[in-house]
Amino acid sequence: MQEKWNQFVYYLCESKKNGVNESDYHSTIEAQLQLLGWMSYKNEICHKPNLPIGNNGYIQPDIIIQKDDVKQFVIEVKQPRHIQIDKDRDQLVSYMRQLKLNVGIYIGEHIEIFYDLPESENAVSVLIVPLELDNKQGERFIELFSKDNFSKESIAKFCEERINELRHEENLNKVKSLLISDAQEQISKGMKMYLKETYGNLFSESDIDEILDSLVFSTKIQGEPESVIIDAPQPIIHRLNNNVDNQQRTYDSTQYSINGSDFLNKRRFVHKVVKTYVEQHPTATFLELEKIFHPKLQGSLGVIRATKNISEKEYVRYLMSNKDLMQSADGTIFAVCSQWGIFNIPRIVQLATQLGYEIKTKKPQ
Repeated sequence: MQEKWNQFVYYLCESKKNGVNESDYHSTIEAQLQLLGWMSYKNEICHKPNLPIGNNGYIQPDIIIQKDDVKQFVIEVKQPRHIQIDKDRDQLVSYMRQLKLNVGIYIGEHIEIFYDLPESENAVSVLIVPLELDNKQGERFIELFSKDNFSKESIAKFCEERINELRHEENLNKVKSLLISDAQEQISKGMKMYLKETYGNLFSESDIDEILDSLVFSTKIQGEPESVIIDAPQPIIHRLNNNVDNQQRTYDSTQYSINGSDFLNKRRFVHKVVKTYVEQHPTATFLELEKIFHPKLQGSLGVIRATKNISEKEYVRYLMSNKDLMQSADGTIFAVCSQWGIFNIPRIVQLATQLGYEIKTKKPQ
């Protein structure tokens, strides 16, 4: 099956690499569907059919796949360098419901399977397959949608199993998020008592609150590195280490430039590095991006995180505005962490240099 997937996806990858238009991409997809056993001359691959809806209307889906003249699933096609938006999904789901089909496929910058549960409000994305060779999910796609193996029953079973898996994963992520959020609160409470007992003669309660506000505590999986990320003003750490009171507070405000850009603060610099890499590698999936921007470079929060895995309480730790969010080739929307200090920013500078970017620094006057 893996070899068959490679045969199927190869020309889709080439189309994406060459940035072909939607019409040419459409033709390529129809040709590759024949590798799966579906034949145009048998009226199994229907190109932009005009289908009557209601008394006076009609719809024109991009591709309808039929078997024995019975509609099996619908395909929505977009350019291979297109970034999927809500309107694309809504269009596909509209066709599915008008044609009374439970399954629809989006093929653009990636392949995505949608399943419409009976009486559900929204169709569910059950599988995203990047356009790349030797992809295990691609092998599953071939198994499901080859004509010889295809059945609505097997598709329904797969989709319902995937929905249960996704719900289970979502519940696990919610629990993890709650643990992380609780860790910040509970550890802060314990640390406040410790600091008041140990340094109460040196610092006021507001000083202690300031110290705790400059620290980020989180839970971690056993065996992983830093469980505490410190982005604290240096004078506060110096005061703790040396028991020096009333020292003037200053902050490390070193700025960074990448490839001749304006000088940026730490969080904006990291965001610029990630954005530059994403723009240079438009076919990179989220997992591929995370291998480059490994979580350990930041600490327990990670350099990048999918927005679906960021709890509302964690929003302040990431650059979450619409203009700052990014999307990988497999459709994952993600944010860049905003928690950077003198202890972890050198790792990003080193990585950016290894990637071939020109990095300059400007120290505060």
